[in-house]
Amino acid sequence: MKQLLDKFIMGTCRLLERQGGFYLAFFVFNCLPMCCYMVMKKNGEAMFSFACFMLLINLVICFLIDKLPLLARRILKFLLLAVFFVPFVIEGVVVYNYTALIGVGVVASLLETNMKEAGEFVTMYMGAQEWILVALLASGGALLFLNKPWRKLHFDQIGKRVMTSCLLVVTITYTVILFSLHIEVLWDTMFPMQRLVLSSSTAIDNIRAYRELSSHLDADVELTRNDSKIKNVVFILGESTNRNHMHLYGYYLPNTPNLDDMAARGEISVFRDVVSPHSTTIAVLSKLFTFCNHESDKPWYEYSNLIDIMNSAGYKTYWLSNQESSGIWGNVAQIYAAHSNVSHFTRIRDSREDDGLEDGALFPLVDEAIAQRAEDKNFYVVHLMGGHGLYYNRFPYIFTKFTKDDIQLDVNEAQKTVIAQYDDAIYYNDYIVSGIIDKFRCTGEDSIVVYVPDHGEAVYDEGGFTGHIEENPSRHMIEIPVIIWASDKFKELHPEKWAAIQAAVNNPYMTDDMIHTMLDIVDVQTAGYDPARSIINRQFDASRPRFFDDKNYDTEIKNGVVQ
Repeated sequence: MKQLLDKFIMGTCRLLERQGGFYLAFFVFNCLPMCCYMVMKKNGEAMFSFACFMLLINLVICFLIDKLPLLARRILKFLLLAVFFVPFVIEGVVVYNYTALIGVGVVASLLETNMKEAGEFVTMYMGAQEWILVALLASGGALLFLNKPWRKLHFDQIGKRVMTSCLLVVTITYTVILFSLHIEVLWDTMFPMQRLVLSSSTAIDNIRAYRELSSHLDADVELTRNDSKIKNVVFILGESTNRNHMHLYGYYLPNTPNLDDMAARGEISVFRDVVSPHSTTIAVLSKLFTFCNHESDKPWYEYSNLIDIMNSAGYKTYWLSNQESSGIWGNVAQIYAAHSNVSHFTRIRDSREDDGLEDGALFPLVDEAIAQRAEDKNFYVVHLMGGHGLYYNRFPYIFTKFTKDDIQLDVNEAQKTVIAQYDDAIYYNDYIVSGIIDKFRCTGEDSIVVYVPDHGEAVYDEGGFTGHIEENPSRHMIEIPVIIWASDKFKELHPEKWAAIQAAVNNPYMTDDMIHTMLDIVDVQTAGYDPARSIINRQFDASRPRFFDDKNYDTEIKNGVVQ
């Protein structure tokens, strides 16, 4: 028995001598992102157990590869390293910037990102410090590959036995501990490649779902009630807008002067406790304009959508957008545009292009739509770029109002500059939203404008990251403004409705139920309508739990580190 054990230990030692480079590289590719994530989550014990498990798994893989002929062995090692390097890089970037692992939200963001946005992402997240880090890592890897220092280490037989024995004992012991504590999760989260493949499968299913929805382009929606009379119903769909960075909601910088004035005059109703169901655009739009919500038991594309409902109710529908006009991934916003009677974009571009037009480019499209409006009923969706990064691309130079010296957060100078740019984007967004409202004010007609961003945006509010992601939510990614303006004519014709809107501003709400509120406003109902899900209805259920990424917003997210 002792001889067999000694033979096994020495065989393992010789295996590591032959396959040391591959063993180290494969371990780094498959273990480093998860270990960094666990350290950032302050879970050092689980990190050590997982690292030991991966050392043992990699040892088994090396043993199997070592049994192959030399040429096959070299080809397989090269392919494994090349293939596993891709998810290693992706997950490394995600962990570094978001403290999250690869998930469906990450993959969906990659699929819906165009080349311009990818460039903006690199510019936003890859500063001098990050490029230096990449250069150091690349240089270190190259030096290790060229010098192969593990081959230059020489130990006597006793030293080899001791080191190999310690490696085996420690890795086996902690692997047993890991299995005993996390057996249910382990097989689903072992390798970055596995996480990438599983998440990609779900994301691709979602893309197929968008195509399925598109196939219902001419679907007729059966209405159970249609008492709609409002001439102009406007839905301003914002982008990446964190209400905690708006003076209207108590932010310390005066970046919403127009909306502040409207609020002071009682012209707008400002909803104080609204969150989005997701923090990525496609995921939000699959629920914002449909009856699908967190509790739904079937795919979102099997539900009726607001555009088709408004068409069936006799409204002339418009989709006016400053986002892409076509895309290789079947962006759901483009599908809603195809459902509309009229769709216009500020420029013709696909998912690979973006010439950086600010949202002011939408004003001529809004003017044209108003000029061509139907005599009786019109429904407009105006899709903004809002606060989408890079933030300095979202406003013209003349709207540069704030600098890093105005920022009071305890962050570094570069981060303060980014925050100031985001606050300038919010300042410009105030001009855009109020400008659209003014255009419908000037008609003197029965009009109502609802402003709802898709999701929020973290801007160094909690920790050293900015942006939005599904896998590691913070309240800043989902706490959004919701604002409703109504014309004097609307208030004259529908006083009870305006009173209901004003009375509802403090109700807790999640916008996966927004379609119920919109139908309540226009007095249209279908079989899917539920008055308990309309924030302005007397039957509204304020006790409904609001879940984001399976976390209860009110108990797990709302009272986070930063208030």
